[in-house]
Amino acid sequence: MTDSLTSSKNGVNVDLFFIPLNDMSAAQTSLAESWLSDDELAKVRRYRDPKAQIKGLQVRAALRAVLSRYADLSPHEWCFEYGAKGKPSLTATLQQQTGLEFNLSHSGDWLLIGVAQFDGVESVLFGVDIERSRPKTDIYPILNHYFSPQETVALLALADEASQRQRFFDLWALKESYIKATGLGLAQSLKSFAFELKPFEQLAAESLELSCQDAGLRQACGVASMLNVYPHISLKIPLQIPIHTLDLADSLLWQTHFGRLTEEYRFAISLAHAGNAALPITLTAQLSSIEVLLADY
Repeated sequence: MTDSLTSSKNGVNVDLFFIPLNDMSAAQTSLAESWLSDDELAKVRRYRDPKAQIKGLQVRAALRAVLSRYADLSPHEWCFEYGAKGKPSLTATLQQQTGLEFNLSHSGDWLLIGVAQFDGVESVLFGVDIERSRPKTDIYPILNHYFSPQETVALLALADEASQRQRFFDLWALKESYIKATGLGLAQSLKSFAFELKPFEQLAAESLELSCQDAGLRQACGVASMLNVYPHISLKIPLQIPIHTLDLADSLLWQTHFGRLTEEYRFAISLAHAGNAALPITLTAQLSSIEVLLADY
């Protein structure tokens, strides 16, 4: 099944797929397992919790089904490799063949898959994150360990604990998308960079349609048809941080988007390239389900 991206010269298309992680039937489980490589199956089966096994299987099967919308490859034909800190990517051959970059994130009952295609751009980094707010998490001891002084001061300046808690998870999603883009994960200090996330009323919002062919699915998930997305979130990287450790040019230009899927879940996108001007970004979003993705095959 081919659904090719429409890319603009020297620009980037980013498609976001929001997928609720629900139970699977025996037939769906069997089909999903047939797509995975032996090492992927081994990783899934290492989870002791059966629910964790199902989620692990869904994440991997959904990724393969989504990627097959962009190329004449069946879900079982995709091959992946992994960076030093575990970041997955297409093999060099498949990346060159398809021109696709991807990243994925799951939190609670949601999976987010981001698929990007850059045109005329080299030295690309791309990461996405979806994050669930957790009402029982004691956020305050965490601030000094993982947030920069600028982020901490701005967060504590908010009026009440509820606002501070929401901002904590908003910033966490942004920071996770950044370290996933670099591929360094938590090996990179979360205090080594800072996002300047102003109150939303001070930010310019863009409307993003969350397309969905199943009205029942949308209603069951409690998500709106239009999402507010905030582009151009300022990212500050202190000069003393050795950006060259990313094995890229020292002057990377970062572009970040942030949005809320629901009151409980938020998402972020970070991408970077070695140019000196912002890229035009075409952003789309789709709400789908494991059932629909598997049914295509």
